[in-house]
Amino acid sequence: MGLDTLLVALGEQDASHIDAFAKAVTDVAGPAGATVVIAHVLTEETYRAALEEAGEETQSLLETRFKEGVPAHPGLEGDVPAWVTRRLPTAADRPEVIERFFDRKDLIQDLATALGETGINYEIRGAVGDPAERVVAMAADREADFVVVGGRKQSSARRALFGSVSQEILESVHCPVISIREGVHE
Repeated sequence: MGLDTLLVALGEQDASHIDAFAKAVTDVAGPAGATVVIAHVLTEETYRAALEEAGEETQSLLETRFKEGVPAHPGLEGDVPAWVTRRLPTAADRPEVIERFFDRKDLIQDLATALGETGINYEIRGAVGDPAERVVAMAADREADFVVVGGRKQSSARRALFGSVSQEILESVHCPVISIREGVHE
C-alpha cells in the first residue's frame, strides 16, 4: 500500500500543538510525496451563530454562491472572515464566535505554511456538521491512506459523558489513524 493522501483533521483544541502536527505530517507525507488534505469542520450551531453575527450581506453572499454551485468552505478561503473583517475591523468589535473563526483560520494557515515551506502539496477542505461524521466522510471521499487527529487528555468520566471526536474518528475510519496528543514536543 502506497501513501498518496493524508487527511489532517484540525480542531480548535489543536492550536497548542500545531508544531507537533506539522512535524508529524511532514515526516510522514514528505518522503512519500503524498498530498495532505487539511480538513476542518464547524458544528452547525457555530456556523449559524457566526453567520448571524456576520450580518445579512454575508448570508446573502453565501446563499448566492451555493445557488450558483460555487462551494463555500466555511471559515476558510476568506468566505466569512473577509466580510466580517470589513464590517468589524478590530478584535474588540468582533463577537467571540467570529474570533473563533479567525483563530481557526490562523491554525489552518500555520499548518499550510509549514507544509508549503517543505514543498508538500496540500489542499484545504471545510465542512459544516458533526465533526466526526464529516471527517470520516472526507477521509472516504478522498480515499485517505492515513488520518491524523489531535487529542488532549481527558478523564475517563469526561470522555464517557461528552465523548471524543478523535475517538469517534479512530473507531469509524477505514484506514490507519495517527494521533497527535497535546503536550507532544518536537
